[in-house]
Amino acid sequence: MKRFNEEHNTPEAIESRIQKIPLSTGNVNRKYIVRDIVFATDRVEVDLFSTETNANEVFKGVSRQLRKMAYDYEADAVINCLFEQQLVDYGGKKVVEIFAYGTVVQFNQTTIG
Repeated sequence: MKRFNEEHNTPEAIESRIQKIPLSTGNVNRKYIVRDIVFATDRVEVDLFSTETNANEVFKGVSRQLRKMAYDYEADAVINCLFEQQLVDYGGKKVVEIFAYGTVVQFNQTTIG
Protein backbone atom coordinates (compact mmCIF):
# COMPACT_ATOMS: atom_id res chain seq x y z
CA MET A 1 0.00 0.00 0.00
CA LYS A 2 1.54 3.30 -1.02
CA ARG A 3 1.76 6.09 1.50
CA PHE A 4 0.48 9.48 0.41
CA ASN A 5 1.81 13.01 0.83
CA GLU A 6 1.64 14.56 4.28
CA GLU A 7 -1.56 16.42 3.35
CA HIS A 8 -3.32 13.08 2.82
CA ASN A 9 -2.15 11.65 6.15
CA THR A 10 -4.98 12.94 8.30
CA PRO A 11 -6.02 10.51 11.04
CA GLU A 12 -9.25 9.84 9.14
CA ALA A 13 -7.43 9.09 5.86
CA ILE A 14 -4.95 6.79 7.59
CA GLU A 15 -7.75 4.92 9.39
CA SER A 16 -9.63 4.54 6.11
CA ARG A 17 -6.56 2.99 4.46
CA ILE A 18 -6.02 0.67 7.43
CA GLN A 19 -9.63 -0.55 7.28
CA LYS A 20 -9.33 -1.29 3.55
CA ILE A 21 -6.50 -3.80 4.08
CA PRO A 22 -8.04 -7.24 3.54
CA LEU A 23 -7.81 -10.05 6.06
CA SER A 24 -8.22 -13.62 4.84
CA THR A 25 -8.43 -16.88 6.75
CA GLY A 26 -7.05 -18.65 3.69
CA ASN A 27 -4.51 -18.14 0.98
CA VAL A 28 -5.02 -15.86 -2.04
CA ASN A 29 -4.78 -16.76 -5.71
CA ARG A 30 -2.22 -14.08 -6.43
CA LYS A 31 1.57 -13.81 -6.34
CA TYR A 32 2.90 -12.17 -3.23
CA ILE A 33 5.98 -11.61 -1.10
CA VAL A 34 5.79 -12.61 2.56
CA ARG A 35 6.77 -9.68 4.75
CA ASP A 36 6.25 -11.11 8.23
CA ILE A 37 4.03 -13.06 10.59
CA VAL A 38 2.08 -10.82 12.97
CA PHE A 39 0.24 -11.50 16.22
CA ALA A 40 -2.55 -9.69 18.05
CA THR A 41 -4.34 -10.17 21.36
CA ASP A 42 -7.36 -8.67 23.06
CA ARG A 43 -9.41 -9.22 26.19
CA VAL A 44 -13.11 -8.32 26.06
CA GLU A 45 -15.70 -8.51 28.81
CA VAL A 46 -18.70 -9.90 26.92
CA ASP A 47 -20.99 -12.91 26.70
CA LEU A 48 -19.78 -14.05 23.29
CA PHE A 49 -22.69 -16.43 22.79
CA SER A 50 -25.48 -14.05 23.76
CA THR A 51 -27.98 -13.32 20.99
CA GLU A 52 -27.40 -9.62 21.69
CA THR A 53 -23.64 -9.87 21.06
CA ASN A 54 -22.26 -8.99 17.64
CA ALA A 55 -19.20 -11.25 17.27
CA ASN A 56 -17.83 -8.96 14.54
CA GLU A 57 -17.61 -6.17 17.11
CA VAL A 58 -15.91 -8.46 19.64
CA PHE A 59 -13.17 -9.39 17.15
CA LYS A 60 -12.83 -5.86 15.74
CA GLY A 61 -9.90 -5.02 18.05
CA VAL A 62 -7.63 -7.85 16.92
CA SER A 63 -8.69 -7.40 13.31
CA ARG A 64 -7.65 -3.75 13.45
CA GLN A 65 -4.34 -4.66 15.09
CA LEU A 66 -3.52 -7.08 12.25
CA ARG A 67 -4.48 -4.50 9.61
CA LYS A 68 -2.44 -1.78 11.35
CA MET A 69 0.66 -3.97 11.36
CA ALA A 70 0.22 -4.61 7.62
CA TYR A 71 -0.18 -0.85 7.10
CA ASP A 72 3.03 -0.23 9.05
CA TYR A 73 4.82 -2.64 6.69
CA GLU A 74 3.26 -0.80 3.72
CA ALA A 75 1.89 -4.21 2.74
CA ASP A 76 -1.31 -5.16 0.93
CA ALA A 77 -3.02 -7.86 3.00
CA VAL A 78 -2.92 -10.25 5.93
CA ILE A 79 -3.58 -13.83 4.82
CA ASN A 80 -3.90 -17.23 6.49
CA CYS A 81 -5.29 -15.54 9.61
CA LEU A 82 -6.30 -17.64 12.57
CA PHE A 83 -8.45 -16.42 15.44
CA GLU A 84 -8.67 -18.32 18.72
CA GLN A 85 -10.79 -17.41 21.71
CA GLN A 86 -11.37 -18.69 25.19
CA LEU A 87 -13.59 -17.68 28.07
CA VAL A 88 -11.60 -17.03 31.26
CA ASP A 89 -12.11 -15.65 34.73
CA TYR A 90 -10.15 -12.38 34.89
CA GLY A 91 -10.32 -10.32 38.07
CA GLY A 92 -13.61 -11.95 39.06
CA LYS A 93 -15.18 -11.26 35.66
CA LYS A 94 -15.80 -13.58 32.74
CA VAL A 95 -13.90 -12.28 29.72
CA VAL A 96 -13.10 -13.54 26.25
CA GLU A 97 -9.40 -13.63 25.47
CA ILE A 98 -8.65 -13.49 21.77
CA PHE A 99 -5.40 -14.48 20.09
CA ALA A 100 -4.95 -13.90 16.36
CA TYR A 101 -2.15 -14.18 13.85
CA GLY A 102 -1.62 -13.95 10.13
CA THR A 103 0.93 -13.52 7.36
CA VAL A 104 1.55 -9.98 6.11
CA VAL A 105 2.02 -10.00 2.33
CA GLN A 106 2.79 -7.58 -0.43
CA PHE A 107 1.38 -8.39 -3.85
CA ASN A 108 3.92 -8.68 -6.66
CA GLN A 109 3.64 -6.19 -9.46
CA THR A 110 3.77 -8.02 -12.77
CA THR A 111 4.07 -6.78 -16.30
CA ILE A 112 3.14 -8.57 -19.48
CA GLY A 113 5.46 -8.19 -22.41
